[in-house]
Amino acid sequence: MNIGIVGGGRGGVAVLTLLLTIPEVNVLWVSDLQDDAPAFSKARAAGIKTVKNFLPHLQDPNLDLVIEVTGVAAVQESLNKHKRHGLSIMDAKTARLLITIVEIREEINRKIVSNAKELTSLTEEINQSTLFIRKNMQNITNDAENLAAFGDSLAQTSQTAKEEAEKTQEILSLIEEINKTTKIIGLNASIEAARVGKAGQGFSVVAEEIRLLVENTAASTRKVADITENVKGYMDTIHQGIDEAKAIAHSQAQATEAVLGALNTLADVSDRLQQLAHDLISL
Repeated sequence: MNIGIVGGGRGGVAVLTLLLTIPEVNVLWVSDLQDDAPAFSKARAAGIKTVKNFLPHLQDPNLDLVIEVTGVAAVQESLNKHKRHGLSIMDAKTARLLITIVEIREEINRKIVSNAKELTSLTEEINQSTLFIRKNMQNITNDAENLAAFGDSLAQTSQTAKEEAEKTQEILSLIEEINKTTKIIGLNASIEAARVGKAGQGFSVVAEEIRLLVENTAASTRKVADITENVKGYMDTIHQGIDEAKAIAHSQAQATEAVLGALNTLADVSDRLQQLAHDLISL
């Protein structure tokens, strides 16, 4: 449909703005007495002819409709008087409906742009927060993995310490056997000293010292054995604690990975929202 617009003021700008968005409409010209009319600037920018006298153009056979937006009765009378047969004229009252539609649409567009800008700002904040959280969660994941690895090392050390404690028990058993043999030797020495009487008194003193040494060694061996057994118990407790810490570290690492996955999804959603906001602004 080919259309001409009479009136280059605010109403003419509104109608021209609306018609330029309709692919099926072709605006042939815009008319106004003032060369600096607002609608003229918009028309020229769109490559549309601007004229001061619309009367000659009313006979154009390609013209389908003229929209009069001045609201001046004399202009309306002139249009009706000089139009060719079959040319439709939309008066200012009817054109006012188009102007109202344009004004409402522009207000809606302003709100859309405002909301889109706010949405863009919010999504940028979300992106920044997501990046911050993701960075810290990655650090937590790394720390948890390092903790689990350190737990493995501690567990190995604890197991080695337990094995060394068990070797100590073996040494203590050997000492106990030697102590028993020494005790028997001491008893034999005492018997021999008693048998020879006065001549064996020196030998008797040695036998007594051996007996005391055996008793002290036995007592010390029992204490060391108790301590070693306690150490083994402590190592078992430490080993159990390390296993629990490793399990917690692994669980934490898995949970952190899940959070990172959720953050990645959130980042994708935020990027999509930001793109939608940019699309709305560019409408």
